[in-house]
Amino acid sequence: MRLLLLLVPLPALLACANGIGPASNLTGRWSAPPLGDNATLVFNLAQRDGIITGAGRYTVQVWVDTVQQAGPTYTVAVAGSYQAPAVTLRLQYQEGPGTAMMFYTGTLQDPQHLAGILNRGGDDFERVTFTRP
Repeated sequence: MRLLLLLVPLPALLACANGIGPASNLTGRWSAPPLGDNATLVFNLAQRDGIITGAGRYTVQVWVDTVQQAGPTYTVAVAGSYQAPAVTLRLQYQEGPGTAMMFYTGTLQDPQHLAGILNRGGDDFERVTFTRP
């Protein structure tokens, strides 16, 4: 009987990714508040096991005279991995004749918040928290 009592909580514990909270699937729509340069980044992710794929939009802001306006919107291909709670994403988009990439490393804080660092290349880093409804 004691063995049975010890084994009952085991499935609940195994359902937790880090022993603290439940593991969550990253599938869904994620967006960030305007970035430091007022650019916006929104994407839809699909997760299968630890593999993440997806697509989204990256809209940059441009200056016209002294007014900042919405500039071009780029289609973003997303690829990455998820090993709860750690998330790594590569965001790739066409910019002019070439390809540009950003990298995001973060952790799933809860099912609606993904907090981490967005690296746009070189020393251009920014803390970004993505949310989903």
